Amino acid sequence: MEFKNVTTANEQFLWKKLINGDDDAYSYFYKKYAKELFSYGSRFTTDRDLVKDCIQDVFVRIYKNRSRLSDVNDVRLYLFIALKNVIFNVFEKDKQFYCIDTLEPVFNAEYSIEDEIIHDELIQEQREKIKRILEVLPPRQKEAIYYRYVKGLKIKHICTIMNMNYQSVQNLLQRSIKKLHSVFVEKNQPAYKLRKGRYY
Repeated sequence: MEFKNVTTANEQFLWKKLINGDDDAYSYFYKKYAKELFSYGSRFTTDRDLVKDCIQDVFVRIYKNRSRLSDVNDVRLYLFIALKNVIFNVFEKDKQFYCIDTLEPVFNAEYSIEDEIIHDELIQEQREKIKRILEVLPPRQKEAIYYRYVKGLKIKHICTIMNMNYQSVQNLLQRSIKKLHSVFVEKNQPAYKLRKGRYY
């Protein structure tokens, strides 16, 4: 069965079907999010095979434990957090992947070559701009900006995925924007306005 034009509310319904053993619902989530999860996971490591293995691990765990899963309000966020946790567990004993200040794998701004093919040169130029923007930030700030302004996540969701309180995330975003302003504006570089889910 193919699901089309699925809204967030519909995804919550499909998640319930997955919990109840519906294989079509399970396949829907894998097909919809596997590629995006690969792109996301590739921001923590350049090991493509490792990212693929971690994604498989996430979905195998979901399949095996689905009868014990709880309802979720945002499946996409749930999968992001699940993948991040699996990757961090893999890196737990490998300190070369960690930031000194956060003890977490380094978040980077590179786009994987398996991101969707960009035919529009303007879109490609915009991606290059945001890559340059993120490169000037330390990993923790880079990650927060990515969630807020590239993925368009709400601050409360960033709190969950980064395991931080609301005020701390706000402060992190403010410091990040201040840093970007000092680099791009004060040095007469092109200024990019950041808005949730978009960049200019």
